Amino acid sequence: MANSKDQIFQFTLGPVQGFVAQARRTRDFWAGSFILSWLSSVAIAAIQKQDGEVRFPVPDAAYMRSLYGTASAQDPWPQQGSIPNRFMATTARVPSDFHPEWVALAVQAAWAALAQAVWAGDMQHLAGTITETIWQRQVGNFWEISWVLSDDNQPSLLDRRKNWRNPVLPQEPGHKCMVMDGWQELSGLSATSMASVNGFWSALARSGKPGIASDLGEAGQEHLCALAYIKRRFSRYFDQVDIGLPGCGGQVHGWRVPSAVPSVAFLAAAPWLAQAIEKAPQAFESFYAAAKGLVDHSEAAHVGMGDGAQAGFEIDIACVMDAAKNAQSQGFMRRWAGLDGQVYFESALENHNRIFGPDKGAAAQATRQALRKLVQAAGAGKPSPYYAILLMDGDQLGKHMADTAKQTPISSALNQFTNGAGAIVRQHNGFLIYAGGDDVLALLPLQDALPAAARLQKAYVKAFADQHWAGDAVKSTLSGAIEFVHFRTPLTRVLQDAHRLLDDVAKDATGRNAIAVRVWKPTGLALEWAMPWENALDAQGRVKVAQLAEQFAQQGSTQDEGARFSSKFFFRMQNLLQRFSSVDEAVLQKLLLTEYLHSFGNQGKATGQDRFVLMNHLEGLLDQCWRYQRPATGQSAQRHASQPINPDAALLVRFLAQKGLERD
Repeated sequence: MANSKDQIFQFTLGPVQGFVAQARRTRDFWAGSFILSWLSSVAIAAIQKQDGEVRFPVPDAAYMRSLYGTASAQDPWPQQGSIPNRFMATTARVPSDFHPEWVALAVQAAWAALAQAVWAGDMQHLAGTITETIWQRQVGNFWEISWVLSDDNQPSLLDRRKNWRNPVLPQEPGHKCMVMDGWQELSGLSATSMASVNGFWSALARSGKPGIASDLGEAGQEHLCALAYIKRRFSRYFDQVDIGLPGCGGQVHGWRVPSAVPSVAFLAAAPWLAQAIEKAPQAFESFYAAAKGLVDHSEAAHVGMGDGAQAGFEIDIACVMDAAKNAQSQGFMRRWAGLDGQVYFESALENHNRIFGPDKGAAAQATRQALRKLVQAAGAGKPSPYYAILLMDGDQLGKHMADTAKQTPISSALNQFTNGAGAIVRQHNGFLIYAGGDDVLALLPLQDALPAAARLQKAYVKAFADQHWAGDAVKSTLSGAIEFVHFRTPLTRVLQDAHRLLDDVAKDATGRNAIAVRVWKPTGLALEWAMPWENALDAQGRVKVAQLAEQFAQQGSTQDEGARFSSKFFFRMQNLLQRFSSVDEAVLQKLLLTEYLHSFGNQGKATGQDRFVLMNHLEGLLDQCWRYQRPATGQSAQRHASQPINPDAALLVRFLAQKGLERD
């Protein structure tokens, strides 16, 4: 090696939000994150092939073995993104002919190869048309790659480099993509009538390519640009991708990935579905017989793709999978994974023209009747139409990155956390979209989101506590944002809001090391609540508002439907807290008790409720209505001086207790 002086190479790839967050289906969301992570791993490969070493964060070894094509039968194929799009490479033996530009070329080559695999598989018959022109323009002008090479450790240098360039993409003409805003859809037709555009996509959907009818909808209802089309279709061809790294040599590969992931409707329904299978397996079999005539379904797309560790992907939702296994002794056959999650909601079946197609009326009616029988047989009520988006991010790690002595233990802590994040999400019946570095992105059923966030926060803190530090230990914390969303809410809008909720509310307004929640009803934002973790958790590490919701829900479930806990109490509590936010806490407690007894009339006597227990419940409810703020990072949170009360906490408890199902 001609040069023994240490050098620092920093790299970033984007736009992240522009590629990942613009999604119409869960699969778009997952695919954007997966592709971005894979391209980042290609950049790491180009560094390694030049004797470089990425030390912050250290890439997952099993992931890199899959990339290099050296994975063993015991290595599961990576199914989620885990490689950050921004990293630092440093080595003591950078050769004098090290070429940073080869890293950028490798990423572009990998992206081009992936795009070409999709084009060759689906659209080769359109070569020489306006569609190919659009495809080449969009594929070739999307990614922004920034890198810096320096003699010393300057973490801010990469941000300064990115500020040099503010690319202005060429104006996109014609009809626009339904997923990625502003990009032209691929038909290239400029007619004002949509009939010809619909004809282009309908013909493509009927072309007989693998899975294309379900990917685009049988009638080709979704019009996509090249970028969105690659996200939608890449999983069908990813295992065919094989790229030589420009300049530095070596090969990188794709591998088999799932062609179906749980929809948001399925995630919302999952806890109810597990109960239905457990309590009424025969009724579910009858329901399935009706539902499979309404929607396309492919069990093989969800399970069984190889041998050994690669036999399947952990995309099944845990509670449903367990219920199906437990019901096997009753003759139940596992046949739920391939069904569209919307079939579990009567409102979707009523709106079959728009959702399932105008020719599905008879099948929709039969499915609706079977669903009603299943609901009655299971005795579990109706499924919640709400699911959760969970976004979590470490607090102020950047200031520690400049200290080279801390980089190794920080990387070890992040690897420990990342490697365990997937299991935590799955244990809470969720689907992991991304876990890399100090970031986590997941989708979960409504009642599992807050417990999952608390468990991830605990695992993150433990990962840093487990390290051996040469000096002062880095006590990093994890903030989180949860968006509770109706499954019919456009996904892109909420994903973008999740980042604002995390940055503006959990971190800036509350002071980091906090959790923030928003509930979105179909009519708009319903409530917002945030709390520092030390005030949000009880002594056992459980989320207090979730525990309160469970207590109120259990109280209601012990009575008949007409005597369930009244929504009026929570609305009156909200009004009371708004009117009397400045009064003494003891006075507020008495007012709440009076309001509670007034809302329920003689219910306390009828159910034999202990007044002391009731007071404890109300005290706990009031405790979560205080608004806290951390004066500075690392300091204890204090009650907000000018706005001490957040009455939305009462409505959050109501929402969680009722699982988003409105009732009086």
